[in-house]
Amino acid sequence: MSGNFSKFANMWEIESHFKCPVAGAILSVEKHRDILKKCGYNVSGLKSYEYHQIIMSKLNERNKVSEKVNNVIRNRARKWMEIIDDMDDQQMRRLWKENLESGHVGPLMYAIVSYEDTTLDLLKDVYGEVHMKAHANMTDIFNVRKNLANNKAALDREKKKLKLKIGENKDLIKQRKTDAKRIAGLENENARFKKQVADLEQRVTPETQESNARIQELEDRVAELARETLSLEEREQEFQAQSIELARLRKENKNIRMEMETLIAVFGDVLQPPCQTEPSCMKEACSRYRLCAHRIFMIGGITKMKAYYKSIIEKAGGKFEYHDGYIKGAGIDIEARVKKSDLVICPVNCNSHNACIQVKKLCNQHKTPLKILSNSSLSAVSQAVLSQEKT
Repeated sequence: MSGNFSKFANMWEIESHFKCPVAGAILSVEKHRDILKKCGYNVSGLKSYEYHQIIMSKLNERNKVSEKVNNVIRNRARKWMEIIDDMDDQQMRRLWKENLESGHVGPLMYAIVSYEDTTLDLLKDVYGEVHMKAHANMTDIFNVRKNLANNKAALDREKKKLKLKIGENKDLIKQRKTDAKRIAGLENENARFKKQVADLEQRVTPETQESNARIQELEDRVAELARETLSLEEREQEFQAQSIELARLRKENKNIRMEMETLIAVFGDVLQPPCQTEPSCMKEACSRYRLCAHRIFMIGGITKMKAYYKSIIEKAGGKFEYHDGYIKGAGIDIEARVKKSDLVICPVNCNSHNACIQVKKLCNQHKTPLKILSNSSLSAVSQAVLSQEKT
């Protein structure tokens, strides 16, 4: 290193609390290992933090290790040493702040802490900011490792699914090969029959009624085989469509079953409110009172789940009315129901935008409470109606 940088201290001359941050920020693990090997150390079997421990133990004085570390660091910091030479405190602060935000701190940090004209206040700021950045980076590293572990677990699950899918595809490919062989056999049989027909046509005479009948029989067989070939293709397409529909229904039934299990847990101890059987019942004092005398009007939702919606509301003592959400030509009917209801619920995922707007307008007009639901699940509906208080 040229004598032009005489204002900058060597690594063994800077403050001890700056040595570790400077070395850690500039020297990679591989560079730690390379320096120790060049200095004659046996690094076989050492861990990365042990490389750093050995080097740090040598930076308190001038020796072979500290000189090599010093040369590497000063070479990498040469540009910054040239830049800050003769800078004042404010200029160095601005330079430090700009590069701290962008993450380029290692060589510049050495240049600042080793410069003899750096103020004590700036040294304190540099040390404090680097120290806090190290804490933040450690937190980020652990978060990244945690996310990596989660992603690996998810990847393993997807690999298992893929393996099962590959097995299913192999079975399907095997079945298709079998079908292809059968089709090929049918086509060969077709060709033989056609050849027989052609031969018979050459030998037929007007007087050979029996031959004509045989020809007709063969032609019928050819047509039948053609239909059978076509039927195989249609059955394969139908099988694929039914498989997709079956998967969809299984998923839908699983979701419904999970919701029903949740709702059974919620409603397991709910009986019919006494006020439905005893006219003298004081509803406010009834421990099981929830929706007694409420008329709930639901517009939209999944039509085939209507019975479940109705069960939720009626088990809680309410009265249920339903409309599938197709409002074309049903405006008067919807308005009449909104007008006499205590609460209207409208799932947006099973209604058109225009339907939601019309229902909202009618509820405002007749001052009927309205709850817009993000989805039409049983849990969403039960939460909406059971949170409604009797007015």
